[in-house]
Amino acid sequence: MTLSDTVSPIADVGESDLDDLASLRYLLDLALQPVDRWDGFTRLEQIGGSALRYQLNYVGYALSMAQYTRTPAFTGYLAEAQANMIRKMCDKKVWGYWATERLAGYLRWNPDPMVFANVMYTGFFATMLSFYETLNDDRSFDDDGSLPLVWSRNTRYDYGFHRIAQAIEHNMRQSPHTLYPCEPHLIYPMCNTIAVAGLAGYDRLHGTDLTDDLVVKIRESFHRNGYLMSNGRFRFGLGPAGLKLPAMLSNDAVMTYWLSCVMPDLAQETWENLRDRKITLRGGRARLATAPIDNLDVGSYRMGDAWAWVNVACAAREMGDAEVAGAVDVAMDDRFTRERSSAGARKLAGVSTWANCAYAFSRFIQAGSVRGLANGDVPAAWRTGPILAGAPYPDVLVAKAITDGTALDLVLRPGRGNRRTTLQLARLAPHGRYRVMGADRAELIADADGEASVGVTIAGRLELRVEPV
Repeated sequence: MTLSDTVSPIADVGESDLDDLASLRYLLDLALQPVDRWDGFTRLEQIGGSALRYQLNYVGYALSMAQYTRTPAFTGYLAEAQANMIRKMCDKKVWGYWATERLAGYLRWNPDPMVFANVMYTGFFATMLSFYETLNDDRSFDDDGSLPLVWSRNTRYDYGFHRIAQAIEHNMRQSPHTLYPCEPHLIYPMCNTIAVAGLAGYDRLHGTDLTDDLVVKIRESFHRNGYLMSNGRFRFGLGPAGLKLPAMLSNDAVMTYWLSCVMPDLAQETWENLRDRKITLRGGRARLATAPIDNLDVGSYRMGDAWAWVNVACAAREMGDAEVAGAVDVAMDDRFTRERSSAGARKLAGVSTWANCAYAFSRFIQAGSVRGLANGDVPAAWRTGPILAGAPYPDVLVAKAITDGTALDLVLRPGRGNRRTTLQLARLAPHGRYRVMGADRAELIADADGEASVGVTIAGRLELRVEPV
């Protein structure tokens, strides 16, 4: 099966089961704490894989994917959580590493993390913004100063999505490889693929063409400079003095689902090569042919192969390979124990925050959904129809929220015991009269702004429908 044979995720918005909701709670509990708090995040160092930025990125990606494939008609605390991750990216704890890295690697002092190299910050950040703006009617992070980076009392860099996108384009066009470095002089295809997906998303949202021929140039560079080897596998990266970092199973998986956004044919080839060479199915369980380099949790530097497994799960679901995805789930159930917090959040035990966020991401990916979200495959009805704009967290867990442009359908579950609560609705017809099924009243009338509130009693799975009379 090829990706082009699969059904678009928007044709069938799914309903989160209890385990999905528990994974979502893990993300929400990280994201809805005060912006200056870091409870639950791995904090070892800020240069490599344990850095805060990667954890924030994947919390954001996973929350966006949950909204896209399960609750496109819900903003509320889900949009707030994504926005919080974007704001946390502006904390000096996240980006302050670059001043030292640039000085050590290039003998230049400039703390600004956007203007030169450092795609591991700019590129990943752009894709967070692209996903968020695609799903939510919010452009508050676009303008200069909306994403302030404060270095000291006297030094501040006033960024927004506009300037971030311009920085990515500038860096790519200045680089002989088009791809540009993460750590000084080290270029990784994964990071640049994420970056160009974010840049293309910016163009789509803002009617610009900064990307132009960059996707073509990156593809050419993959071949010309040896990032893509003759055996169809990607090197992890290239460095100075002929340094060639080896291929990794997890890297091929990550490349698969991000290439799906901008080079779907190459994503398909990468996936088929990975499946044929590195994945074996036996008795409904998957086995991965990992190398020693794959047995490291990149988010904590502890031994373990969770990073490989969770990214294969992401890739299999994105490519619509239900057979592999199901077999990976079975194998992961055997290999990893789950840990639940007292509040009900669920994660893989003994695994880094970054790997756990990628695991949550995998639970919400459907066939072609990373590509769909990156490319703005959003029905007009989702942009204009009624939405659930507010619900208290964790009292109300939203398992499904979908609109056909006129009606709103919700599936809700209690998050903190059975209780009565109030929901906020928006984008109704001003002064419109609506029939309500599943709530504490049978009808409502929207106000002049198209907004209304409705009470519900949640004592288990609750279906609620709001439709025009």
